[in-house]
Formats: sequence, C-alpha cells, structure tokens
Amino acid sequence: QGPARSRCFFIFLTFSGGRPAMALHLEVQAQGAGGGEIAVAGSDDCLGGWDLGRAARLCASQEEPGVWRGQIPLPTAESEFKLVAKKADGSVDWEPLADNANRRFPARCVHNGCTLKMQFGVPRMSVRASAEEIEANARATRKLEDREGSALQDNVNRKGENAYYFAHTRSFEVPPDAKVISGPGLITGGAPVLLEAGATLSSEEDRTVWLKDYSWSDSTNKVKVYIPVPEGMLPADGADDLVQCEYAISQVDLTINCKPRQRLRIEKLNGELTVEKCATRVEAHKNRIVLQLAKKRETTWYNLTKK
Repeated sequence: QGPARSRCFFIFLTFSGGRPAMALHLEVQAQGAGGGEIAVAGSDDCLGGWDLGRAARLCASQEEPGVWRGQIPLPTAESEFKLVAKKADGSVDWEPLADNANRRFPARCVHNGCTLKMQFGVPRMSVRASAEEIEANARATRKLEDREGSALQDNVNRKGENAYYFAHTRSFEVPPDAKVISGPGLITGGAPVLLEAGATLSSEEDRTVWLKDYSWSDSTNKVKVYIPVPEGMLPADGADDLVQCEYAISQVDLTINCKPRQRLRIEKLNGELTVEKCATRVEAHKNRIVLQLAKKRETTWYNLTKK
C-alpha cells in the first residue's frame, strides 16, 4: 500500500554528474499541473526511497504542452513508485490512483534505453523497447538444450524430420556484421517485448455481452423475435425499465441495462419495418423478451435477414 495522498512542502533534487550510464526514460502526460512540475517518488533508492526531497524531477516539453520527460537510473524490477505534482504554491499532490495504489516498474521495461509512458492518475503504462534491447534479442542464439523435456522437443525426438516442429530443430544466430532493422510491424526475433502494463480490467458496468440466441416466427403483417435471457436477469418488478429497443427501417438494436450489459443487434432484415408500430414486450416470468416487428409490406418472410 502506497502513501496516502497528502499535501506538503519539499524541494525537488535533480541528478548530478550528467546522464546515468544505464537509464530508463520516463514520459508522462500531465495536463493542468497548476504551473508547477511533475516528479517521480518510489521505494527504490534512485527515487529517494519515498523521500519526497529526493524525488526525481521531470522536465516539461517545450514542443508538447502537458508532456513531461526525464530519465532515472535503472530501478529494481517490480519496485513501487508513484507520480507527484508540485503546485505553484509549493504544495504537493500524489496522483489519484484507485484504492491509493502504487505503480510498479514492469520487469520487461527495466532495460537501458527503454521508455515507460503513462498518464498522471491513469494506471495503464506503455513500454517502448530500446533499439539496444531489440538488437540484443534478435542476435540471441536460440538454445536447443533449453527445450529439453518440453512437448515440442518430445515431438521432435519421436518423429525426427516428420515432426510438426521440425523447423525448430535448427540453431540460428544473427551474424555479427548483420544490420538489425526494427520498427512497427517488423519482426526481429528474440524474447517477447512488453508493450503495456498496469491496465485495469473493465468493470461489470462497462462490459457488454452480445446475445446470439433467438428464434422468430412470421405472420401476415408482423414478425416476432423471441430472445431468451438467463434466469433472474429480469426482475419481477421494474424489468421494463431495464430494456431498451431501437427500431429502424431494416434493423433492430436491443439493450438490457444489467451488469454486465446485454445487447442484441439484428441488421439487414428481410423487409422494411413500420418503425412506429414496432413494439417490445418484456416477459420476466418466462425469462424472455419478445420483439414485434411491424412489416411495411404484407409479404411472407422465409428468412429473418437478407444474405
């Protein structure tokens, strides 16, 4: 558990002696810092051991307003840290993360030259690997002995050249004089490189489940669509208030505002609808919803939707 949010006064200290030999780059989006500055405090000694007087100060970008950058000596992997904002009046605010949580330095970002990007108050962080790390991964030899005992190696041992994984039986090494080119969309080989950390899962309120099961029946001037729902989803009282349905000329969009949200969308209906005559019937006691689609023309529908 990190320190509680507080307001205090302190003096930021910057690192002296030029750039550290092994450094991690930091980039923070922090709009509205109150005319002050952004710093990083943490449990690692390079961040002051939570001593705000030794927090690492970032520098505001002249070209990109609201962006703060800096670099720190490589911290210990998984050590905790947090952003702080020093206001113009000298007081300080910790970034407001959920449950007063602290951030952690992902193990895969603790490499010289890597860049860790984040936004003040938002737990998600993205990692940009350094060119040095990418080239080192690409040049690393794949050690066949590391695979002993694995299902892959067992398949190779039993089937030889007929093995499904035969291509994995060859050792490969990038020649010393080869030029390694990296960038978006280019595969250089080596160990996986972390792209993002600290992301939070969507809450039940934010998540949407798309319904796929339904049946339908056709009559002279209307079509009925029956949508079954799990037992207990529709309460005996107030179920109508949870259900919303939007009708258009050739589609219908149903939403059940429960946790998580349930939706059904049927597009390219077999014929046009008279929207104002369409209706929704909620049958909580039968655990289903019935959509009554009013046909614009009284024709027989052999399929609910067009191919």
